[in-house]
Amino acid sequence: MTDTVPSEWPGIPTGVRSRTLPVRDLEMHFFEAGKPTDPLIILLHGFPEIAYSWRKVILPLSVNGGMGYHVVAPDHRGFGRTKPRDPSAPGAERPLAFEDDVLPYKTINLVHDIVALIFALGHEKATCIIGHDFGATIAGFSAIVRPELFKSIVFLSTPFTGPPSLPTKVTAASTSDAQREVLFPATLVEGALATLDPPRKHYMLYFSTPGANAAIWHPPQGLSAFIRGYFHAKSADWPENDPHEISADAAGLASLPHYYVMPRAATMADVAKAECPSAEEAARCAWLSEEELGVYAREYGRTGFQGGLNRYRAVTDPALAEELTLFAGRTIDVPAMYLVGEKDWGAYQNPGALNKMREEVCADMGEDEALFIGGAGHWVQQEKPEEVVSHLKGFLKGTPDAVVRIMSTEGFLGKLQT
Repeated sequence: MTDTVPSEWPGIPTGVRSRTLPVRDLEMHFFEAGKPTDPLIILLHGFPEIAYSWRKVILPLSVNGGMGYHVVAPDHRGFGRTKPRDPSAPGAERPLAFEDDVLPYKTINLVHDIVALIFALGHEKATCIIGHDFGATIAGFSAIVRPELFKSIVFLSTPFTGPPSLPTKVTAASTSDAQREVLFPATLVEGALATLDPPRKHYMLYFSTPGANAAIWHPPQGLSAFIRGYFHAKSADWPENDPHEISADAAGLASLPHYYVMPRAATMADVAKAECPSAEEAARCAWLSEEELGVYAREYGRTGFQGGLNRYRAVTDPALAEELTLFAGRTIDVPAMYLVGEKDWGAYQNPGALNKMREEVCADMGEDEALFIGGAGHWVQQEKPEEVVSHLKGFLKGTPDAVVRIMSTEGFLGKLQT
């Protein structure tokens, strides 16, 4: 283990380490803090983020922050400094391309990566798995596929709606397409979005196209300006963010910001450019300095975005997502919490998802465990890290695992008797 170099990772505090481990076919990079023998917390990032997006949360949850956990935040397959161990494999010595095999990015394989990481670290279970954005989807399926490994779970921004269902009460006249369920039903109204005036398109399907990577990797405004504009538009800094429930039809989806339901002819670089903050606004951004922005630009400048975009392809292509129906009907039965910024459309962009998560998917998520954090948008753990950490600490202290740990500490029973 080696301490991180501050000049390479601005904002990473002393006590957080950067290292790699061989995990399946990968050399997986991650940040960590705490003792490797302490109970494990896994932090899963979203898109277009990397493990670095947890820089303000890692240390406070570890022994250094008084919580006593081994906290690990990996770069997912296809992201950051995680790369194939085989130097001839796509993404090892050259950036990934759309034409490369997408199968390694199927949801189940990404879950397999996380399970293998837990064992590679020397743990048998994780006290908590915490996922933001697309990381929330991987966290949710991790708990669905291997429920015995995860004692609690927290979703940030993206509600987890569980595995897609299988057709029931099928007759000879039934068609599988008529009863097909997908992870993100909003993507099914693409045809209707195209008929709107002006015509629109869903961002997940755009991100699944061959040209998406080049458009955001080499945008006309430059990579740093693209990332700044994209992060700004989805944050609480953009005044146009006013999240609320919407209908599941094309008209309802059309009320979403352009970073979710895009103008039909636009690239995501166009969308980010339209909402890019002024130089003065960017200078006032307290949660993402120019140095921190430079880390994202450096890492994505080297890798491109295809690794992350492949995950959208894997969930929007029915053939790639069909295997998830193997887990149809499974629920998450361990303690669960949901955190989202008040200015984050993530709670509503997939209509009905929030209620489904609370009422059908998570059996142990109370009314007080779905929380909206003021002053934050989509990047809640970066925009309001203190509030996120506070909620996580409260949640973790109340889980059965934490109670058992407290009761098993030396001298606990003696303290009760005095």
